[in-house]
Amino acid sequence: KACYSWSLLLLSMLFLSLISANNAQKSDEVSMGTTILAVRYKGGVVVGADTRTSVSGYVSNRYAAKLTFVLDREVDEFVTYANSSPHMPSVDASTCVICRSGSAADTQHLASVIRTELVSRQLLYRIRGTVTHVASLLRNLLANEPSLSASLICAGYDGELGRGVIYTITPGGTVFEEKAWAAGGSGSTYILGHLDSCHPKDELGMDSNDQILNSEEEALDFVSKALSLAMDRDGSSGGFIRMYVINKDGKRFVSRFVDKSNERRNSEDSVASRLSLRHFAPAVTRKSSPPAKLN
Repeated sequence: KACYSWSLLLLSMLFLSLISANNAQKSDEVSMGTTILAVRYKGGVVVGADTRTSVSGYVSNRYAAKLTFVLDREVDEFVTYANSSPHMPSVDASTCVICRSGSAADTQHLASVIRTELVSRQLLYRIRGTVTHVASLLRNLLANEPSLSASLICAGYDGELGRGVIYTITPGGTVFEEKAWAAGGSGSTYILGHLDSCHPKDELGMDSNDQILNSEEEALDFVSKALSLAMDRDGSSGGFIRMYVINKDGKRFVSRFVDKSNERRNSEDSVASRLSLRHFAPAVTRKSSPPAKLN
């Protein structure tokens, strides 16, 4: 009986130590609970993300960069010129960005591996990478390493297709091509209804994934408005809005700060005007009767 009790005690202590170690490992992991968004327009793609990184409930970084470029037109054209060949096909250079959500360490590792692989292919085999190549490489990495915590959006301008492309990659390695927009991160659940309501409609007034925005300004307003709404509700999203416009000419950085003071003041004024009792029960004026005449 003594041996049996001692064995039970040792097993219970071992079980508790494993649980505590597992919880400590999860709590110390830097999480990118975030909001990432990509939307297509007729000239390319606009991507955006917030800048907050947290460890459990602690904000570890307020200015984190969650948009990592693995294909840059300016850098890749220089590499191509240095390793040029008359037999190399003339294809427009692609620009691709990985919008990262999940574990910061895992997503940074994935982006570094993808960038190294693409540069090696271009130097050794003279093959220019595209957005589709990036999505395929990410799928293989996530499928072979299921322990990685990463939910990604791969977006950019594909030189071979000649248009903007958006792919979503799940933690298991499943790849989906999105026709109009893609959202990810913890804050995306708060804005899905807003994204659907602001989605372009076809001639019959029905939602259609083939409908995309017309101009770059519409795409920027679409992304900034959705991200600001997500940052209002999601505790893991915050900071400011970092966006990039990606088209056939490369990338362009756009930053917008969320200023809620004017909007809050306007909303309070509108609520006060709606709740005003000035015209609620207007006074009833009685007509005075003419004075009586004395005969």
